[in-house]
Formats: sequence, structure tokens, C-alpha cells
Amino acid sequence: MAVASLVDEIINGKGYVVIPDLLSTAEAELARSTVLKLLEDERERGQILSEGQRERVYGLVYKGDIFELMVQHPIAIEIVEAIVGTDMTLGGFSAHILHPGATSMGIHVDYPYWAMQPPFPTYPALEVQAIWMVEDFTTENGAPVFAPGSQKLGNLPNFEHFSKTAEKITGKAGSLVLSHGLCWHDTSVNSTQKPRVSILGNYAPKFVRPLEDPLHGLQQEVVDRATPKLKQLLGYEFKSALFKDIQKLRTQR
Repeated sequence: MAVASLVDEIINGKGYVVIPDLLSTAEAELARSTVLKLLEDERERGQILSEGQRERVYGLVYKGDIFELMVQHPIAIEIVEAIVGTDMTLGGFSAHILHPGATSMGIHVDYPYWAMQPPFPTYPALEVQAIWMVEDFTTENGAPVFAPGSQKLGNLPNFEHFSKTAEKITGKAGSLVLSHGLCWHDTSVNSTQKPRVSILGNYAPKFVRPLEDPLHGLQQEVVDRATPKLKQLLGYEFKSALFKDIQKLRTQR
């Protein structure tokens, strides 16, 4: 499907699209196994945020080459830029792990909308979420659930409406879900015996304060080899410009 059609579906259609085969099977498995290793290591250091049977690993951009590839995947970037602008920044890039028995997290809209008072402006879009399937998403392992067209309502989720219209989004490892931040969604129950891993990206216009600190866990070697697009996503040009301004002021004293 052409980029223009995908963009229109996100803004004016269902509010989300599923794009298959953006990662190879090997790349998806590498991302999943890396997340689970990071989870184990960071849990031992007490650095993991747990929400019952759900856990998160933050700052992935600095924790593996595969994540540098995913966060700036050219197809994802082209679609998201067409919605929120070419000077967008990264609000967050983290892993979400649903352990066996994990229940739904609750119907919600994405940041920054949940930090605002409704009714929400439906234009311009203030966020696009990326959900990377680094393993098969099935009806049994906690696949996300979306209410099609709800991004056009500009309001908080309505449980009755959601329960009548919501669709469970399944797909193969390597697929990507892109969704409008206003589209009502939830996780479903993981009734399997394995953890289900997804990678979540939050992309927003430059004027929206990032949900997470994009420089959290900064690794200078990652910045040194980063593409201009990745530096832009991380907001690194702000840090560089601020540093230069401070140095200039000091020399003028």
C-alpha cells in the first residue's frame, strides 16, 4: 500500500495500520532475545518498572544496534513524518513485556493526549505510536486491541463503545503497527506460558515535550555514529546547540 494511503488510514480511517515484513525473522528474534536479556540484567540491578505481570525496559536506542535500526526504519519514518512533520522528535523507545497471565492494562489514548484535558484536538496529530512485533502476535498472547475510527472522536475512551467495536491486532514477527495517538487501544490477556515482547516507539512534533528522556542512558559511541535523523529524533541537536551557546557566553565574560 502506498504511503499516502497508509497515512490516510491512520488519520481518517481506522486510526492504525499493520505493515508486515519490515524486519526479517532473524532481526525480530534478535530484538526479542536482547530485550529479555536486558530485562534479566536490569531486574537484578533494580532498574525495572513492573506493573504486575507487565514490565518495561527503557532507553533501548542505546542498548543494541538492532534498536538503532528499528527506531529510524525508513518506511516507518516516512509515514510518521507525513503525519507529525519532518522535524519530529522521539518521545520514547522502550520494550513492553507481557508475562504469562498478564491482563489488560486498561483502555487508553497515548501521550500527550492522556496528559491533556478532553475534548482533544483531532488536528494536527500530536503523536504516532509504533508497535513492533518482535514475535508473532496471536489472539492468545496479549495482542493489542484497537477501536477503529476512535481517533476522530477527540475524547477519552468509552468502555461500551470500545467493547462493541474493538479489534484485536495479530500478525507475524517483523510486522509494525502504526497508530494515531488518539485511537483508543488496550492490551489483551496473555494466556500463554511465554512472555510476549513488543517494542514501542512514540513519535511527536518537536513542540511536544517527550514522554521519556531521549538522552536517558546516553552512550556517546551511539551518538558518534548516529545518522542525522537519529540525532534529530534524540533531540541531540538541542543539547549540542545549548552547549555551544553556553560556551560562547562563557568566552564573552
